[in-house]
This record gives sequence, structure tokens and C-alpha cells, in this order.
Amino acid sequence: MICKRLAWGFLLLLAGSAQAELQPLEDASLSEVNGQGGVYLSGEFSINKNGGPLWSTPATTNAASWTVGERSCATKGSSTPESCGLRVAIRAEQNGGWYVLDNIKGIFSFEGLTLRTRVINSGFAGDGAGFNQDVLEFGLPNEVKFKNGSFAVAVANQGGWRNSAGTVANGGDASYQQTTLFSAKIDGSIRMQGNVLIFPTN
Repeated sequence: MICKRLAWGFLLLLAGSAQAELQPLEDASLSEVNGQGGVYLSGEFSINKNGGPLWSTPATTNAASWTVGERSCATKGSSTPESCGLRVAIRAEQNGGWYVLDNIKGIFSFEGLTLRTRVINSGFAGDGAGFNQDVLEFGLPNEVKFKNGSFAVAVANQGGWRNSAGTVANGGDASYQQTTLFSAKIDGSIRMQGNVLIFPTN
């Protein structure tokens, strides 16, 4: 009987505290609160798993017969055309060539990507003290998983892809050059450490 009374008393106490009114903090009290900002992200996303929207898949692997808007990213020597993935091109100099991440496809998942601001006021061989500003810090994920992932690293003389084997009438450009440095297919996990800092510029 005593145990039942104690249990009911405890429940009534919880109910009374649940109805307590929230009170705003005064400035003096708020100034004593310490916190740390940041974002912790986990997720999964698919990049052009079934090919991208920019190019339709041609009927053959013969580039000379492709029409405008057709492109195949099949492995060299393949007899079957393959849809192409995402393309990212970066130009480091105004009159220079282009660095290209081409045919990016697959399912990527990650856990532990963090985003926060950080003050740089020391280190960097003495440059940090003179900088003394906030930067964005991306903490690399603990683990990145790839499923049917693929990409190619290349250099090109134009940012957008062109069909160098096609005629001008069907959108071809004989002056277009792209050299693939290497390509990769990835299935599995990669463990990562460290972070990436993004410095603001005026």
C-alpha cells in the first residue's frame, strides 16, 4: 500500500512539473550560457543513377552517327551504348584549359559530415594571427559508402562536352578535345579523417 502511494505521489509530481510555465532568460542569465554551434549530417543521395538529363543515349556506339543531344559513356571497345552521368568542369585560369569530373553516377551515403564556423587567429606559419577571421569548416564524414559509383577525371579545351566525331550539321565540333586521365568504378566504403576549411575573400 505504501508503494502504491509513493508511485501515485511521484506521478502527481511529474504531472505538476510538466505544466510548469516557460520563463524567458534575462540578459545576465543568458550571458552565462555557453554553447557550440554546428551541424551534424548523415544521408544518402543518388547522382544520375540512370543517366543524366543533358544527353539521350544513342542507338549505336558510332559517335559519327549521333545527333545533337546524344552521347554514350560506354567503356572503350564496348558494342553497347551507355547513358552518361553528371559532368562538372572547372577552369583555373581565364585562358586555360578545363579540369573535368565526368560521368559521375551512383548511390552515395555518408555519416558524420559536420559544418561549423571556426576562428583562425593562429597557426598557418604565422599567417593565422594576421587573418583573425571566421572560416567555414567542413568535417569529413567518418564513413562514405558507394554503390555502383563511377566517375572519370579528364582535361578538356571546353567546359561543355562536344561530339568531335560529328558533323557541324548534327552539333559536332572537330576542335573539341578531351583526354581522360583515369576513370574508376567504386563499390564499398571509405573511411575519412580531417576537415576542409573555406576562407572568405573580399
